[in-house]
Amino acid sequence: MKELRARADFETARLQAFLRDTGLVLRRDAKPLLSFDDVRRAARLEGQSYGGLKDIPIADIRGSVGRPLDFDASFLPVRPQMRQRWAQLDAAMRHGEALPPIEVYHLGGVYFVKDGHHRVSVARQLGWKTIKARVIEVRTRAPLSGDMDAPALLQAREYVDFLERTQLDRTRPNAVIEVSRLGRYDRIFEHILGHRYFLGLQQGREVDLAEAAASWYDHVYQPIVSLIREYEILEHFPGRTEADLYLWITARWLELSRSEPATGPAEAIADILFETEGVPRPPTPQTLALLRRWLGPPRRVIQLPIRLVRRVQAARSGPARPA
Repeated sequence: MKELRARADFETARLQAFLRDTGLVLRRDAKPLLSFDDVRRAARLEGQSYGGLKDIPIADIRGSVGRPLDFDASFLPVRPQMRQRWAQLDAAMRHGEALPPIEVYHLGGVYFVKDGHHRVSVARQLGWKTIKARVIEVRTRAPLSGDMDAPALLQAREYVDFLERTQLDRTRPNAVIEVSRLGRYDRIFEHILGHRYFLGLQQGREVDLAEAAASWYDHVYQPIVSLIREYEILEHFPGRTEADLYLWITARWLELSRSEPATGPAEAIADILFETEGVPRPPTPQTLALLRRWLGPPRRVIQLPIRLVRRVQAARSGPARPA
């Protein structure tokens, strides 16, 4: 009787896996079980340490070491030859038999099963919330979050390549440069190369790339990020990062400086806020000069973009008033 129940549980789990995968394919959003090897290669393994024996949430077990094709993303079995082992464990776990803890790697809030795939599969099917595990904490060069889909791994690989070239995580260990789209680390690297060129001219010597990257971070990137934080610009651009806005602001700064050489990052920020509020961008140097007089200490004027917009609208229709 126990064997029949266990076999029935296995076939039910396989049917659920089939129906789930069919539905995901029809909706074109299928998500396979994460492969630890793919994640490790993308984010570059830096080290690992034993995290101890603990109860871990089964919902956070989303990956596999070496067996990503044997189970789906919900750890339902997909191969018929797994029936015997799965059914044996189902019967044992239903009757409370003692089983050894599983072994997992922990990375970016996600657990990857090293040993115990069947136990995780059965536990999920039985509705368990946690399972006992020996945890190995993993460190990677590129930080990762729980969202480790293919684009996120590609982005992690781009970040690792960026760090390999610039050594920024070595020279500035607290530096974290996050972008929201692929290809933007290459654009930032171009900025560093430009900074390196002018730094070499200034100092009359060839500047090492790692030194140039550290100088760029200290004297170019950080000051603009400080403005972004002080003006609370990210609140107005959901889904963007500070590095995204850095690229946007520097590009707008260059564009504006062609007609007004004294333009700085504050004017570029104001111009972007104009555009966001649906107001025509400041068209003349005179308007930019007016903005510069108003752009005093951060937070005094640009707490909300609409306040700046109203001031400039008023300036266009009448004489300027002091801020």
